[in-house]
Amino acid sequence: MMHCLISESNDPYFNLASEEYLLKNSNEDYFLLYINEPCIVAGKHQNLLSEINLAYVLENKIKLARRVSGGGTVYQDLNNVNFCFIHNCLNIEKINFEKFTYPILKALNQLNLNAKFSERHDILIDDQKISGNAMHVYRNRILSHGTLLYRSDLTHLSQALKNNPTKYTDKSIKSVKSKVTNINTYLKSELNTLEFCHLILDKIELDKPILEIKKFTLDETNQIDKLANEKYHSWEWIYGYSPKYNFSNCIPNGTVPLEFQLSVIKGVIKDVKISSRMIDSVLVNKINSLVDVRHDYFSIYNMLKNQIDNEPLNTMDISEFCNYFF
Repeated sequence: MMHCLISESNDPYFNLASEEYLLKNSNEDYFLLYINEPCIVAGKHQNLLSEINLAYVLENKIKLARRVSGGGTVYQDLNNVNFCFIHNCLNIEKINFEKFTYPILKALNQLNLNAKFSERHDILIDDQKISGNAMHVYRNRILSHGTLLYRSDLTHLSQALKNNPTKYTDKSIKSVKSKVTNINTYLKSELNTLEFCHLILDKIELDKPILEIKKFTLDETNQIDKLANEKYHSWEWIYGYSPKYNFSNCIPNGTVPLEFQLSVIKGVIKDVKISSRMIDSVLVNKINSLVDVRHDYFSIYNMLKNQIDNEPLNTMDISEFCNYFF
């Protein structure tokens, strides 16, 4: 038998935690559906900052998160449906994306969408991506999950994920850019996202009968909340789990830009190198002061703000200066 849940939460940290909770605290099979508020979710082994347009993300108050599975970074919003299969599996070495994602593909084709798998295990319509998928193995259990772009804001998606990888040097897993489209443009009937979510549930044919459609109990909710707060919402998981990397950029400084490099380990700036010939001592002091500061916008902003009264920047405000570090 298989348990089916539709999450009542739109919090990405809760929903990501719920997947891990069900994977590690049960020996039952689950099919989970959920919808997140606007967020970006990076793969476990990615350098999150190198994948995103941070200025756009901050301006639009898009949350940042990291999942336990590998793969690339995705944008999600209230018009994107997330699905997750959790199975016991005796032959872990024989697992594959198509086996676990096939019920979704079949449900989409029952809606006359002519969906198909790509070589990268995405689901496509008209050679455009509508679903990306990833997996995580825990002992003899498999978590296979993915996204369904129903009628997401594709402008937000493209702008939020518009990155400049030349600034970052690392060995992290890189996202592969793909042309994307929304499922709703191919449907004859106009459904809201929750209605589409239930339609998928109606159409899906699982290898095991659904025992029940259930909700999380109060005790389960409390435990998932605890995991969400302690892990998925934590700076250490979102930023600090990134592999070590170098960040390089230059700051306008008269006729000769000030070139610098930051060495970042577990999300913290551990070394600074400045390579310009003509040096503005104020700018140099500001950059050197960032050693042992977390490499995230608000940590750098607060550090510089605390210094500004003693040694103000002459040519730019703090916000403008901070943007050069991402």
